[in-house]
Amino acid sequence: MASKIRVVIIFLFLFVVAFAPGASLCAQSNTELVSRPDTAKSVKLNQVAPLRISNIRRPVDRVVEEPAKPSTAQPDTTPRFVPDPNVDPRHKLDSATAATPADTSKSSLIYLERTDLMLFDSDNLPDIQVLTGDVVLRHDEAYLYCDSAHLNQVSNSFEAFGRVHIDQGDSVNIYSRHLRYNGNTRVANLYHNVRLVNGEVTILTDTLTYDRNRKMGYYLCGGTVQDSVNTLVSDKGYYYSDTKVAEFKSNVFGYNDDNNIVSDTLRYNTDTKVATILGPTTITHLEDSSTIYSELGWYDTERDLSQLLSKSLITYSEGRTLQGDTIFYDKKKGAGEAFSNVVITDMENSIILTGHYGYYLEQDDQSLLTDSALMREFSEADTVYAHADTLYAYQLADSSKVVHLYHNGRLYHPDFQAIADSMCYTSADSIIHLRQMPVLWNEGWQITGDSIDIFPTDGSLNRAHVVENAMIVQEEDTIHYNQMSGREFMAYIGDEVLDSLHIMGNAESVFFPTDDGKMIGLNKIQSSYMTIYFADGKLDRLKVFPQPKANMYPMEQIKEEMLRLPNFTWQIAARPASPDDIFRKPKRITSAQLQEQKDALIQQQKDERRRKRNAEIAAEDNPTQTTTATQTTTTQTTTTTSTGTATRDIRR
Repeated sequence: MASKIRVVIIFLFLFVVAFAPGASLCAQSNTELVSRPDTAKSVKLNQVAPLRISNIRRPVDRVVEEPAKPSTAQPDTTPRFVPDPNVDPRHKLDSATAATPADTSKSSLIYLERTDLMLFDSDNLPDIQVLTGDVVLRHDEAYLYCDSAHLNQVSNSFEAFGRVHIDQGDSVNIYSRHLRYNGNTRVANLYHNVRLVNGEVTILTDTLTYDRNRKMGYYLCGGTVQDSVNTLVSDKGYYYSDTKVAEFKSNVFGYNDDNNIVSDTLRYNTDTKVATILGPTTITHLEDSSTIYSELGWYDTERDLSQLLSKSLITYSEGRTLQGDTIFYDKKKGAGEAFSNVVITDMENSIILTGHYGYYLEQDDQSLLTDSALMREFSEADTVYAHADTLYAYQLADSSKVVHLYHNGRLYHPDFQAIADSMCYTSADSIIHLRQMPVLWNEGWQITGDSIDIFPTDGSLNRAHVVENAMIVQEEDTIHYNQMSGREFMAYIGDEVLDSLHIMGNAESVFFPTDDGKMIGLNKIQSSYMTIYFADGKLDRLKVFPQPKANMYPMEQIKEEMLRLPNFTWQIAARPASPDDIFRKPKRITSAQLQEQKDALIQQQKDERRRKRNAEIAAEDNPTQTTTATQTTTTQTTTTTSTGTATRDIRR
């Protein structure tokens, strides 16, 4: 009953004040409310509507247009109360983004600019002014519009309801259905259908905290940030209106017309349209389904440029990938430049290229790698490993791959090994081309020539084609080497060992037959063509044609110049012993040194022939003195000359 009596008294008082002649408090059209400590209830209204008890109620949510901005007339800014420094109703941010506590000693007051209806109830709502209808409040440069509000001038705060609109005065506008604002901390907490608009940027969420000191708004229960290019959704979001930068955490998903982004942590500049990658992030290009993965870096969403700095991987169509510690990628040009631990994978052709620097072009699937460049070909059970200073690869029209290796090339396979200054591999036929001082090893045999082509079958060496200065060598001991040379030859491999050798043009051989494991002499054969057959990797039999010439020298008659054919070289120290050993760079004989060695050996052979010729001339002039020596030489040296084809079994 006492409460009803108080309400009636308040109503009668307001009615008398509003209509008594000369007693109106609306002396000016744009004056402000002044609450005095000695007055329990007072009111000052601008264009006050008739007061009715039925008008005093909490607003009901409804969809209406946003209210107009207030009058531009300047209100009285005389301080009207002392704010409470202990009131701070802010939501706490994460530790990394927590707002700096406001200096409440310098806080400005919240002013009421306009309202249709005001109510005071010191018993039920102490220190609260209930404002209803077209409410306009001002705090510093910011204006608040709403349908109704509860204003607390003691704590310098208010709570707003209905069509809430904050005009920050710096192009930031925030809309919601419910607001709690503290003038001391300058922090606004907004709820239900929250929308922040800053130029072309829009934030949509159901709960938003906006810190006017830091010009930063954040949501912790899901939200969306949109601009003219991208839309980003996340569980947590932080937006800085002065720098136009947004940060997203947990279940981040972004999209535009061309790409999708899925991330754990992402920072996005709405001005530059650059997304900074701060956690595991995958970017998918919708046109070709290629993807970018990285855990640190940036991505320009407008220009399709990216710099990837940690655990970076670009996946192209048809199973090709580019990986590296650091990658600069231009999607529009289809170009990627990678540094440190670079890996380019082509699953279609079973090739992996690695190095510490790589450049990749999507056009023709072109790759360039240096700094420990390595090719691994794994189409068969045993992998081929090849290394060189520079590696260049590209794709042909039939989708097969060509890989060139330049300078100091080294190759390892369990069945064969090779070195050359230049190598080339083609995936269509698996042929390996060796150029510039190539050397090929198979079991105990070494093959050299101006160029060598290797033909693997089922992952193992099937045959080798050698052109110009072709030579094959097998070591018997550190002094004696079985040797066969010619202008060109084809070596056939069976069961991973040398099976036969066909020499075409200028065929010549030097080998050392044995008897019961003991070396008995030097067998030298010359002809135009020669076919040699092997058993268990050893010389078995040969076929020589036409007009073969053969000499068998006993061990005691072998001279040093007979031990080597002109193109002889033994480079076993350079032979790769394992996949890791291909990165070793042993000192090799140069082409100039090899030519010098060849010229010296040829000169020795010429000198020996000249010496023999002089001895023969001397014997003709004095046959009596040389008869015994000639007979002895004849019994020790066997020379065979034939005008047809000779086939010899040279096994012992």
